[in-house]
Amino acid sequence: MNPNDDFLQFFPTPVSLARRAWAKFEDKHPTRILEPNAGDGALLDACPWFKDSRYHRHPCKVDCVEIDMSKHPALKAKNYNVVGLDFLQHLEGSCYSHLILNPPFHSGAKHVLKAWDIAFNAEIVAIVNAETLRNPCNRERERLAQLVATHGSVEYIANAFNGPDSERATDVEIALIHLKKVADSRSIIGDLLTELRAETRDGETLAGEFREMQAVALPTSAIENAVVAFQAAVVSMREAVLSTARSTYYGSLLGETMANVCAGTTGSKSELSLDWVQEETGKRFDELQDRAWTGILRSSNVTSRLSSQAQKRVESEFEQIKKLQFSVANIYGFLSGIVESQGEIQLQMCEDIFDAICRYHTENACFYKGWKSNDKHARGARRLRHTRFILPGHRTDSWNSSLSWDSRQLLADFDRVFSMLDGKLTPDESLVDVCNREFDALRGGARVSASYFDVRYWPGAGTIHFFPKNQDVMDRLNRLVGKKRGWLPPEGERVSEDFWLQFDRCEKFDKELRAEVGKSRRNHWEDPFWQVSRANDDDAIRAGNAIDTALETVLQRHGINTNFQLEAKPQQQEQLLLAA
Repeated sequence: MNPNDDFLQFFPTPVSLARRAWAKFEDKHPTRILEPNAGDGALLDACPWFKDSRYHRHPCKVDCVEIDMSKHPALKAKNYNVVGLDFLQHLEGSCYSHLILNPPFHSGAKHVLKAWDIAFNAEIVAIVNAETLRNPCNRERERLAQLVATHGSVEYIANAFNGPDSERATDVEIALIHLKKVADSRSIIGDLLTELRAETRDGETLAGEFREMQAVALPTSAIENAVVAFQAAVVSMREAVLSTARSTYYGSLLGETMANVCAGTTGSKSELSLDWVQEETGKRFDELQDRAWTGILRSSNVTSRLSSQAQKRVESEFEQIKKLQFSVANIYGFLSGIVESQGEIQLQMCEDIFDAICRYHTENACFYKGWKSNDKHARGARRLRHTRFILPGHRTDSWNSSLSWDSRQLLADFDRVFSMLDGKLTPDESLVDVCNREFDALRGGARVSASYFDVRYWPGAGTIHFFPKNQDVMDRLNRLVGKKRGWLPPEGERVSEDFWLQFDRCEKFDKELRAEVGKSRRNHWEDPFWQVSRANDDDAIRAGNAIDTALETVLQRHGINTNFQLEAKPQQQEQLLLAA
């Protein structure tokens, strides 16, 4: 279905009509609601039970489907769970007690029939074009008319979309349909005794069915296989819930155990309940969907190149992700979102590594003047050392055979980020592999070599010393983070040669800068190089100003102009000449 086609049919539900629709429900205590064509949430906004505790002790769950993805953020902001895009592809509806919809007029019958087919024990209220029922010109409309006659009622309303509260006016007459699908408890109990008498199966038959299930589960692709497995799990789950209900029923026919009879007590009883079946199905379905999405999220294809912090950021959105229907289309949509935001994710990964190096050792970075000294983010502009940096906090005991899990995770993040900056999927020689393989030599003081770093380790102090081997990659990291944080000018801007001179030489000026900063320190425990990135805002600004002031002194001492005025661009020069 083309979302643009539906937009032409999109008529937000007026408040008066929405309230009238909700009033059609006979059961005023819903357990879970589904809105298959949510739009901007106008129909759901009128729900009397979602936020009003007078009607429901615990706020009910509200799920919705909306084909226009641009409307999803607004729906989520209202705490509606967006569980899919195309309702006609929706598979599961047995957990819903109430379904309410205002579908596109051209496909109203199709949407209402879909709601009926996936419902188990539920009420359905739908707003459709009156002609859908008055002119049953095809099989879908004929079937809908029969359902209304047998299982519900209809109210015809003229000018429902032409009042003062109508966002898009139309003179069409609508039919407000109410359907009630009541599950028969006998469908849960079944006729198991007759089935057992009529049917016998031998081991070979059962084995044959097992082989067939395995054949179905063979992957044509990882995604398609995951969806097939999920659908099989959902079907099996439904059968398991029904089997539990049946077991409870038939067990109750047998009476109490001898121990309970002798003790004069009764065993625990759970009554057969359609509500229990519905709630249990919904709970187990949510769990299966959680597990299915987790599998995709944890798959190597998605997360293998993400740093640990980047993985955590993706996982932080998981509460929203796992509510989406687990379908091939939605999985590809999720993966496409990661691909589309790949540049930002990679930039954040670079910042994570940059900060990890700067965080615990102030001498791992050297400082330069940012190109916008009036911007607080440009204060304390710094770049990582190209010669050596030290990371503390990696102590091991004599009986350890490798670095700790956290230490290996950090090395793995280094591998991911620096290979990414070098345009490779993985490094030729990873830090993790080298440190695992050469751990005894490392602990003995040896210097081992990976693709992007030589490494030395002092187990007593718990420090790892990194010696960068690829200066171009280090420079790439420094420039990416510098531009992201406003320390370096963006593309297209030109600054004086003195700016780039002090940027390139900041490592040579570092010792002199620290001595200059030390002259203005108010207390021996005060360290502006530490405060600039880890103190509160006021202290960080004060520390940045102190470093900036000292930098000006050092740079002027070396004959470097610290104004860094932007050079006029050719068109600006032409304007200046004309003005003169």
